[in-house]
Amino acid sequence: MSDLFQKQMRSSTIIASAMSGEAEKYAPLPLERVKVGEAVPFELFLKMKDKKSAAPKIVRCCTPGDTFQQDWFEKLKRLQIQWVYYSLTDVDKIFAYLQKNLDDRLKFGDLSEEEKAQEVYELTQVWVMRFFTADKRRTGEQITLALSLVDDLLEAVKCSSYNALLLLEIKKQNFYVYTHSVNCCLLGLAFANYLGWKADKARGFGLGAMIHDLGYSRLPRQLLEKKEGPTEDDQSKIQRHPIEGFRMLQSFAHLPWEALQMVLQHHENGDGSGYPEGLKLSAIHTWARIMRIIDSYEALTNERPWRPPLPPKEALWTMRQEWEERKIYDHQYLLAFISFLAGRARRAARSS
Repeated sequence: MSDLFQKQMRSSTIIASAMSGEAEKYAPLPLERVKVGEAVPFELFLKMKDKKSAAPKIVRCCTPGDTFQQDWFEKLKRLQIQWVYYSLTDVDKIFAYLQKNLDDRLKFGDLSEEEKAQEVYELTQVWVMRFFTADKRRTGEQITLALSLVDDLLEAVKCSSYNALLLLEIKKQNFYVYTHSVNCCLLGLAFANYLGWKADKARGFGLGAMIHDLGYSRLPRQLLEKKEGPTEDDQSKIQRHPIEGFRMLQSFAHLPWEALQMVLQHHENGDGSGYPEGLKLSAIHTWARIMRIIDSYEALTNERPWRPPLPPKEALWTMRQEWEERKIYDHQYLLAFISFLAGRARRAARSS
């Protein structure tokens, strides 16, 4: 850290939380993922608030090639700082850095099941961000890479000694579209495993869940971060994201047709009130029906800029009421999903 940065630290407060208020061009990186004693190949930043200013600002703490020192790490840990930041222009470098670090740790065999699941989850988040934010990186090779990440997540949810769904308790950055996508993938894989699906079918579903909201990348970011709920005009724009995502993905040879249907139909409702095509239940693909349930549950149980999260039981009760009043969901899969989550909760309670 430069002398100028050390001086800034003395006159400023580092913001510990990554929950909100990020600058538009930055994303959070867990401090634990920065390798101490090694050169960092990209810029790193901290979110700081000057004592004379009400608004936080992003301040550079590392330039490319700087060695991240042990005393820096320890000082940030003492201040209970969990996150540093990187520029979204460096997302390729971040992905390569995290992937190499994970590969290196796997070679030495010093990762527990929990640690591996955590790091794969974080790596998958960066993959989603990378895939969503740049057309040039949307290649068949990237889909193949995503499938390998899905395989690792599927292995985590199958592991009886570690409940990988605890990863859903990771408190989110403001980039909730990316986190939502990875959480839906994780939930989808766990539910597919509960339903007894074979691995190939489950991984195809997991991939579809991971990219189901790709169309959001065509929307202005400020629309997704509004503090108040969407207006009627906002909603009409938002309702285009399934079609936009489908168009962006339909030429990918490695993408299962069923996953494309998830992208296109995940906001269709059983009573025909959904979008983009207003399909009735019998016309909605089975994978999209399941995705509608998972998408709703994950969205309801996590914070959005305009509302707090619902507790899981309340979210499921809300969804059950929506089915009773309007037949939005596939009833059989909704009951199965409720049973799946109830079983997880009972096992978690017994192990605590």
